[in-house]
Parts: sequence; structure tokens; C-alpha cells
Amino acid sequence: MASQVESTTQTDDPSRNHSIRTKSLVLLTSLHFSSTWGDRCFEFSAYLFLIEIFRSTLLPASIFGFCTTGAAIIFSGWMGHLVDNQHRLHILQLAIFFQKIATASAYAAFTAIFFIDKFLEAGSQGRNAQGPIWALFTAIVLSGIVVKLATVCIQISIERDWATTIGEGDTVRLMKINTWLRRIDLICKLISPLFVSMLTTAVSYRFAAVFLCGMAVVTASVEIPLSHIVYKIFPVLESEYQQRLVNTRHADQKRHNQRWIDPRPAFRDWQEFSHLPVFYTSLSISSIYFTVLSFDGTFLSYLKATRDWNDPFIAGMRAICTVTGLIGTILLPHVERKIGLIRCGIWSIWSEVVTLVPTVLALYIGVPKGIGHGPVYNNAMLFGGMALSRVGLWMFDLAQLQILQEALEHHPRRNTFTALQYSLMNTFDMLKYVLTMVLSDPQQFRWAGLVSWIAVFFGGLLYGVYAYKSREHIIRIE
Repeated sequence: MASQVESTTQTDDPSRNHSIRTKSLVLLTSLHFSSTWGDRCFEFSAYLFLIEIFRSTLLPASIFGFCTTGAAIIFSGWMGHLVDNQHRLHILQLAIFFQKIATASAYAAFTAIFFIDKFLEAGSQGRNAQGPIWALFTAIVLSGIVVKLATVCIQISIERDWATTIGEGDTVRLMKINTWLRRIDLICKLISPLFVSMLTTAVSYRFAAVFLCGMAVVTASVEIPLSHIVYKIFPVLESEYQQRLVNTRHADQKRHNQRWIDPRPAFRDWQEFSHLPVFYTSLSISSIYFTVLSFDGTFLSYLKATRDWNDPFIAGMRAICTVTGLIGTILLPHVERKIGLIRCGIWSIWSEVVTLVPTVLALYIGVPKGIGHGPVYNNAMLFGGMALSRVGLWMFDLAQLQILQEALEHHPRRNTFTALQYSLMNTFDMLKYVLTMVLSDPQQFRWAGLVSWIAVFFGGLLYGVYAYKSREHIIRIE
């Protein structure tokens, strides 16, 4: 049975054309690069700016993460519904527009706060400026919510809907598209923190906020026409959309009209999705998001508050972790061909569990007293374990993505179900912010780290359930 299941990840027809034109792939990845670059810059800079403004607590960064992630939990299903039911190109362009406007607004608010801080340092405003700072912080949170929702819509459109359609049911072709899109994501994750850190260190935080605000406006004028070009260069996007529209128009008309006022369709979506075998993989990857053991806002806040590392060093460590993640995307296609997609997921997620152990131990052993860098072995455990874990993390991310895509390829509401996975992921991500809001003292971060490792371990168990149901065993030496 194992061979029958895993053979679905291979293409048996040698005459089938797996290739995709280089020009077409370059245009698709260019669109993805521009969108992801802006998102990754905002993801890093927003928390970096918040840490600079509120230096003694993790609370504001946690509130920002909690609110943006909570909005994604509530509205991700709606984003997927829009991608399923609206014109592919139009909904993507609308999402790009709102993403850029909200990003520019957030940077403008940060710029205003930095100017207020400048006056505070000069002693000309005193405590009277605290009100405007918190009002601007509220504007940043609201802008961040819009950015998050627009980004979810863009990710569902390009990484899930467009990629699956362009793959045309060919596993090799789909793996190639997925791998390149994920590499673009990781390259942006690698370079953008270094870029932002260069701006903050070489010039100032104020200049960085102004520059990034202008960049958001400029990239909007590039991405919207580029999305039109990409859409036209892949005719299957339009033809498949028209066919899907014909097939689902009558069956889903009542559902479409009720969704705005009736929660029952959303409940039925969750009920149907939860009964699919692939749901266990969605739970598995979602549990991995309940972690502070990654270079996100909470971990950055911890490093800045307790380790006293400067921005370039933190960006450099994040870059190393991203490089190891890129190695994972390079390894995945080769490992998948050797052992199959399902088994590849098993080995990758458990390698992440094992390699995160030194990182957790580094939060308890050799921790510097007060603010300081700590001993070399402690830093090696902290950053080395995290870097090694990225290999398994991104291999598992890609493996789970393709398992989900293949399971939902012919489902009429595949993007709605994909959005439900986004809601699950954001739910666990929000729990992380709840955890750091409760444990807002940087000295309590070690407990958050331990809970995070347990969550990743639990994710490995959940994926094991899916693997057992699919193959009737978890690990077999052949």
C-alpha cells in the first residue's frame, strides 16, 4: 500500500512535458519577488522599529503580532473565498493595491513617531507626546492588519491557486514552481533584514522609515502591471477559471449569497476540511507556528532586550538561518525522488524537533546575567541549533504544501480550504503572541522557548498520524 500511495507523487508518463518556459518562470518569480520583498521588509522593520521605540518590554510587539494575526484568523477564509469566486487577476491586483497603501501608511506613522522621539530627547515635548505616540501606534496596528490580510490574499493567489493551475496536474512541474517560489521567499527573507539594518545603521531609523514608505509606493506601480503580464503569459489561468466558473456557478450561487450574513457555510467548510486526511498535515504545520524559536518579532525583541546585539549582527544571524532554509529547498526535490513525499515530510519535521534542542537548552544554560552577549558556547547553541532546524523546517513546509495542493487539486473550493489552513496557522501564531504577552518580561522568554519546542514536537506527532493513515506505518526500513 505504501508504494501505491507514494507513487502518486511521481509521474509515470515519460513522454509528459515537465518543462516551463524560462521567460514565463522568470516573470512569475519576479512578480512574487517584488511582493514578497515588500512583505519581508515590513515583517522585519515593523518589529525592529517597535523594539527601538519601546525598548524595555516585549508587550507592544506582542500586541502588534496578536492583532494582525487575529485578523488573519478571522478573515483568511474570506480571502480564500474571494480567490475562489472572483476573477483571479482582479482580486490579486486589488490585494496588491491595499497591501502597498497600508504598508506606506504604517511607515508614515513610524516616521512621525521617530520625529516625536527626537523632540522628546531634546526635552521640548515632555510627557505630552506620549498620547500621540500611542495614537500612532494604533494606526500602525490597523495598517498592519490590512497588510496581513492583503498578503494572505496574495499568497493564496500566487503560491497556491496560480501555482496549482500552472502545474496542470504534473507533479514534477508543480514541484519546480513551488520550489522556486519558496526560494524567492527565502531569498527575500535573507536579504531584506540586511537591507533594513543597513538603512538603520548607516543612516537612521527615521530615514529607513521614509525610504521604505517610498519603496512601497514605487513597487505598487510595478506589481500591478506585471501581474497583468504574468496572467496573460499563462493562458491556462484564464481558461481554467472560466471552466471552474461554469462548473460552480449554479451550485455555489446560494452559498455565495449567504456567506456575508450566515456563518453556517463557513462552519460547513471547516467540517468538511477537518474530515479530509490531509487535515492532519495542516494541523501539523500550524503547530510549528506556535513558536518563538525563529527570527520573528518576539525573538528579535528578546535579543535586543537581553543580549545587546546590534542590528547588523541580528540580521546576519537571521541571514545564516535563511541560507540553511534555502539548502532545505534545494535538498527537497532530490530527497523526495529517493524516499517519496510523505516519508520526506516525516524525516524533515523530526529533524527540526531534534535540532531545536540546543536552542532551547541555550535559554537555560550559560545565559548572561543582566544585559550581555553571553559565552561563546551559549551563542553557538542558540543560533547554531536554530540555523540547523531551518533545513528541516523548509523541507517540511514545501512537502506539506505539495501534499495539500495534490489533495485539493480538483476540489471546487480548494482556495477556501487553503485559506482555512492559513487560519489554523495564524491561530497558532496568535497563541505565540498571547504567550509572550503573558510572559512579557524578557527574563521569562526561556519558558516561552520550552513551550515552543513542545509545540513543534506535537506537530511531528500529528504528521505521524497522517503518515500512518496514508501508509499504514510511519517508518519502515526497506
